[in-house]
Amino acid sequence: MAYVDLQRRSVLRRIGGVAALSTLVGAGVWLGGYRPALRAASASTAMEGPFDVDLRVRAHPDKVAILPGAPSDVWRYTAERIVGPEDTLTPVGESYTGPLIRLRRGQRLRVRIDNDLPEDTTVHWHGLHVPPEMDGQPRLPIAPATSTTLAFDVVDRAGLYWYHPHPHGPNGGRVGFQSYAGLAGPLIINDDAERALELPDGERELVLILQDRTFSNGNELQYIDDGGMGAMMTRMQGFRGERVLVNGHPDARREVSTQPYRLRLLNGSNSRIYKLAWSDGRAVTVIGTDGGLLAKPERRRSVTLAPAQRIDLWVDFGDTEPGESVQLVSEEYQLGMMGERMGDMMDRGMMGDRMGGMMDRGMMGDRMGEMMDRGMMRDMMGSERLSLVTFAVVARANDAETLPERLAQDLPASPVQADTPVRRFELGMRMMQGFTINGRQMEGATVADDEIVRLAQTEIWEFVNNTMMPHPMHVHGLQFLVQERISAGGKTDLHDGIIDAGLHDTVLVFPEERVRIALTFKDFEGFYMYHCHNMEHEDAGMMRYFKVVA
Repeated sequence: MAYVDLQRRSVLRRIGGVAALSTLVGAGVWLGGYRPALRAASASTAMEGPFDVDLRVRAHPDKVAILPGAPSDVWRYTAERIVGPEDTLTPVGESYTGPLIRLRRGQRLRVRIDNDLPEDTTVHWHGLHVPPEMDGQPRLPIAPATSTTLAFDVVDRAGLYWYHPHPHGPNGGRVGFQSYAGLAGPLIINDDAERALELPDGERELVLILQDRTFSNGNELQYIDDGGMGAMMTRMQGFRGERVLVNGHPDARREVSTQPYRLRLLNGSNSRIYKLAWSDGRAVTVIGTDGGLLAKPERRRSVTLAPAQRIDLWVDFGDTEPGESVQLVSEEYQLGMMGERMGDMMDRGMMGDRMGGMMDRGMMGDRMGEMMDRGMMRDMMGSERLSLVTFAVVARANDAETLPERLAQDLPASPVQADTPVRRFELGMRMMQGFTINGRQMEGATVADDEIVRLAQTEIWEFVNNTMMPHPMHVHGLQFLVQERISAGGKTDLHDGIIDAGLHDTVLVFPEERVRIALTFKDFEGFYMYHCHNMEHEDAGMMRYFKVVA
């Protein structure tokens, strides 16, 4: 696998290095309900006060100690609280991770964002229902050495959300690079209904951000090199680092007592999927997903967590003796279609059909064999076992708590009716040009006729995966319900760990699979985005705008 040393290429210090993120990127045209009534969606009225919370967030380069030895060059968010409760901002460890922003449902938030990076950026409030002008979309870039101010009502359910960059210019996307450099942070919304459940909080509420990184011998972050077959294949699968960091640290360890804990996990990796399990075989107890608490807990042997997804876990260490430890791991897995059907696909010419005629045996046979020998294709087919966090039990607690069997009571019923329209999205790819949605790629703030939706309308969106790899599909500005999952290619090692209950903003679609979601376009008119949240895929064109009209 080919990488570029970020320090050697000076990517973190100037505009330029890895400017063309991928030979896969197509050219494209660059154009530039909690409260009873939400305020108007226009930028001018959104800035009206008073504000319950006022923050200043800065995106900037820095040096941070991640591994023993020399510090690493990163890009990061730091923040200052101007107005708001004292717990609004909390550091997430001492690494590069952005601070935890804690909000309460019903607050009015204003944020000034200062861009001290050497290139355009944005801040996207992932999962939040906000006006399009506040969504941090690439059509509204923040130039270097400038600032922008955003404001919106906090209307979403209690849950774990997050913020990260979303830039995309005429030469392709920079989401993968900027996020990999360190720009990401968690955001929690609380409300009275969740507080009444008395779930673990304070020191027993742990926010854990999973990211994978590769380092040089000098501790510098390494990303994708500019060229070569290995770099092309890395961009095609999405970047996966050689070691996992939790909250920006390797070899994560937490000291706990014999009590229940609430683990709030975010997959902040560029493309890696995690198969979460406990090292001692205990059940993984899920109490929440992207959009907040489930109606009731779900218990699985393992849980699948795709890029950008969040999962809320309950774990009780009451049956573990002080001095013992339990690990949260990502188990080994194989993607069935990739592992079992690659040779069959090549024999039948399907590789050529799916990848623009470039990967049949005549043109690519020798290179394909070499890549498989070097393990590149094996990396695309699955993942080895990874240790994520060690929980060391150091004290005994006398308090005995039980998990409520009934959690959220505010989850919406399915809005789908017999006449609900279905909108179909075919996920595909073109070799040397990138990934596509209905044969199209990112073209700035342009929409096709079939990407215009009606305000207050409920629709079913059907994602059909015609590629050889999974795609975590994200829709901006709302939460949705997963309605149906039909896998023509059979189940993979990850299927049993999928949590489709509850509210989501990102859904994983496996190869040869169709997934239907139900969405209602509420409150705001204007442009929003939908895309694959494998960051290299969205940077390579698998991203489009849709427009909400009255």
